[in-house]
Amino acid sequence: MDKAQWALNLLRDDTFQEMMENLRGNELNKIINSNYGETDLREEAYMRLRVLESIESHLEAMSAQKMIDEKRMKIL
Repeated sequence: MDKAQWALNLLRDDTFQEMMENLRGNELNKIINSNYGETDLREEAYMRLRVLESIESHLEAMSAQKMIDEKRMKIL
């Protein structure tokens, strides 16, 4: 199994999707339930949300790379 297939399998995995949703929910709850003065807590939760988004974007790019390479070969 190549990296593209591995990434695609991971993105389609229900357990992985559930885990990512739980992590997102945890960070959103930190933001929603924080007190007025807890800006550091909100900023940290926001950064973690961006990291989760970055991980998913990277996996999506990895899974699409094989298709991109195949299309590139057809053009050449």
